[in-house]
Amino acid sequence: MDRVPKRAILHIGTHKTGTTSFQHWLRIHHKRLALEHGIDIYEGLFQNNREIALLCADGSKQYPTMRRIPEWNTEHWQHHVTQHVLSQVEGPAKTLVIASETLSFLRNPAELSALAKLLTTREVTVVVTLRERNDYLRSWAEHLTRDGFTLSDDPNSFAYVQPDSWLADYDSLLAAYRNQFGQDSVRIVDYEAEIRAHTSVIPGIMKHVVATTDNLPEWHGVFKNSSKQFSEKQKPFLQRVIRRLTRR
Repeated sequence: MDRVPKRAILHIGTHKTGTTSFQHWLRIHHKRLALEHGIDIYEGLFQNNREIALLCADGSKQYPTMRRIPEWNTEHWQHHVTQHVLSQVEGPAKTLVIASETLSFLRNPAELSALAKLLTTREVTVVVTLRERNDYLRSWAEHLTRDGFTLSDDPNSFAYVQPDSWLADYDSLLAAYRNQFGQDSVRIVDYEAEIRAHTSVIPGIMKHVVATTDNLPEWHGVFKNSSKQFSEKQKPFLQRVIRRLTRR
């Protein structure tokens, strides 16, 4: 009998489409998801699992998280974070769900190739949630301003939120992931449609992960803002991890 390949479900956001709420839901129900659905959850070192995108970024564009983790492109940081990612990707989980909206910043073939290399032991399905462009850019601008960033006139900036922003170029985003992982491996979730139907994107994402969404853990009312994702209890742990990674 042929072996069933291990799967990786890569949820890449985009930003401002409920990814943080989805991550929170995964964490609080991880035991039940593992027991009833055979799903394991990628446990990141940094907020929103942003380290995976940083491992793949070629530096041609700046991300907000690069300013928060300035050591991201050092050899020591890259080595230790790669080992952390591979320890889970190459683990025994039949289905590993990796959710990180920072992955939606990756566009260049070299970046997508680096991502595929990290996931080479798994069959990859990419799930992307797309929001109406103008609403997305408005919400992203508000998010940046709230987090202390200045909006930019540079078309290559993550803080450029004019209608022609590369961030809202969904065609290039979809093309990049389809070229790397295959046309049929990229699934789209319509943000507005899911909010109208369910007031949440969670069932819309999970229909690409499980055979049926009828018996999922409770998802109604789950909301988590990315700026408040980690509790005070979690912060000391993350700080210890970061200090250990950057030591030497």
